[in-house]
Amino acid sequence: MTKKTKNIKTKSAQEKRLNVFVLFLFLSFLISLLVKLSNNSTQTLSFELSPTELKSNEVIISEVPKSVNVTISGRGFELLKYYIEKPVIEVDFSQLRKNNTQYVWSESEQLDKIINYFDSKIVVKSINPDTVVFPFDSQFIKKVPVVVIVNPTFAVGFDLIDDFRSTPDSITVIGPESILKTINSVQTKKIELNEINSSVDIPAELNISPSLSQLNLSHQSVSVVANVGKFTEGVVNVPVTIVNVPEDLIINFFPKEISVVFYSSLEAYASIDETDFTVECDFNLLTADNNYLNPVLVKQPFDVKTAQLKITQLEFIITSTNE
Repeated sequence: MTKKTKNIKTKSAQEKRLNVFVLFLFLSFLISLLVKLSNNSTQTLSFELSPTELKSNEVIISEVPKSVNVTISGRGFELLKYYIEKPVIEVDFSQLRKNNTQYVWSESEQLDKIINYFDSKIVVKSINPDTVVFPFDSQFIKKVPVVVIVNPTFAVGFDLIDDFRSTPDSITVIGPESILKTINSVQTKKIELNEINSSVDIPAELNISPSLSQLNLSHQSVSVVANVGKFTEGVVNVPVTIVNVPEDLIINFFPKEISVVFYSSLEAYASIDETDFTVECDFNLLTADNNYLNPVLVKQPFDVKTAQLKITQLEFIITSTNE
């Protein structure tokens, strides 16, 4: 017999002894487990109290699930399923005591129902706490606007024709009146848009704050839209009007016209002229320390995004009508 053959046989024998050892170890563990499961034991399990039969116009306002610790006794086999399944006890709220703000679950009133939840061989030894309070509130409906949060940059020559808005522009929220009173709007998550050169129509998730997470929302997301177009700059000369001049005075001022620089969409540019603007100076604003008339742009077209006066002070001379 060669040395190599001897090594193979020795290794095979060692593996067989190891397998026998593992088998006996497993059988020992299995027998110990069966003995343990056959004996009586006492365990304390946490059972969640799950509301049922709650009125449709009421809602539980506690965020933390209510639970009780139930100490039970029985054979290990009988207790095993309560470890495997999630322990939940349904609570019929139509059978609970209540006042204007809360339902009250008590061990003394609900003990029979808890005992019936377990197999007949299980003994319920104690329940802790013996009283559980469920605060509730009336459920209301409220419509709140959606506020679009956008950080945009535009390609050269492009800008917004109108503001960013959402579709729908508002959502419906359902929940406790006490929480709804604090909710006046809901925001979208911040949207970053770069080098915009066309109209926008993109989906956006709502920013669900902790207070909103307690409510039922008609939408979890909206569409953010905006009209974008090419923009250009223009200049018009607008006559200046002086208002609130006393009847016995004549005011002579210079210049009589002021250049107004405006910024508008290319589409609207051709239809804009000086008659769409009004520039005024208020005589009543003159003081001993103010030697100039200050023109103000009081009217501009809706299609103009921005407009600015090139001159902000006018020289003037006052004379009397009697001279």
